[in-house]
Amino acid sequence: MSSQKPDVKTLIQNAQVQGLSTNLALPQTTRTIISKADQAQRLLTHEELEGICQASAVDGGLPGNLLNRADQLVNKARAHLLEAQPQLVEPGGALFPAERAEACWRDCWNFLRVIIYAVACNQSTFTNPQGMAALRELYRQMNVPTEGMNIALDQLKELVLEGISQESDQQLIRDCFRHLSAQLNKSAVKS
Repeated sequence: MSSQKPDVKTLIQNAQVQGLSTNLALPQTTRTIISKADQAQRLLTHEELEGICQASAVDGGLPGNLLNRADQLVNKARAHLLEAQPQLVEPGGALFPAERAEACWRDCWNFLRVIIYAVACNQSTFTNPQGMAALRELYRQMNVPTEGMNIALDQLKELVLEGISQESDQQLIRDCFRHLSAQLNKSAVKS
């Protein structure tokens, strides 16, 4: 077994959050739609969302609402993080220079995008284990401030939960964010 660390380029290629497209419990059509949307790093279209929700017996209202508000939700989470920790984007801060901060917000948006896929599929366990391991290693090598990411994701979760009255919908959202957080913050166990 090689102890050589993978290079950043390899980690970027292997870093993948979404694992729904390989979940054999989901219909092939659903897996294909999610795979195509994920490869393009885009939100689902309303037609795709409708098809997935029909297959999963999920009311399309919740994921549809999240789809329509994705940019707004991430922007509000960003504003909250910068209000709570303005030093993150100042010289010497973990999200300085601006390109580093933009990468963080882009990651938050992508996390929300994959959570919307998961909500549409009614799956709170939705990550790709190998892809998440590559992402954690990439974050470690790039010194990504995961504490800032966790604050942004916690705020994102609270914003997503606003206005959701049905307890089962709230629980699904909480479970999705809990799963993502656990996978993002998992420590490598050496044997």
